Amino acid sequence: MTIAPYNRNALNFFVQYKSLTFDQVHSDWLPQLDQKAGLALDVGAGSGRDSSALAAQGWDVVAVEPAAGLRELGQEATRSQSIHWVDDQLPDLGKIRKLSYRFDLILVSAVW
Repeated sequence: MTIAPYNRNALNFFVQYKSLTFDQVHSDWLPQLDQKAGLALDVGAGSGRDSSALAAQGWDVVAVEPAAGLRELGQEATRSQSIHWVDDQLPDLGKIRKLSYRFDLILVSAVW
C-alpha cells in the first residue's frame, strides 16, 4: 500500500487515531507489559498516540512513520516528550537497522 493517502488525509487520520486512547486500543496485551520501562519501537507511529503513552510511562521511544504529513503532526503533538521520530518504512526499516538498537518492545499496530 502506498503512503500517499496518509499524506493527503493526514489531519483526518490524526484525529481518528487520537479519538481512541492507548489503553482502549491495547487493553488485550497491556497486562503483559513489564512494569520496568525500556526501549520501545513504535512502527507506524502515526499520530504519536502510542509513543506518547509509552513515553509517559517512562519508556524511551523511537517512533517510525513514513507518511510525512502524519509524522509532522505526531512530532508536533509529542514535542514536549523525549520521542525520537524517524522517517522509515517496512519492510526494510533500513534506518532503524542502522541504529543497531536492541528494543525491549516493538509495537506494530494498525500497519498495512
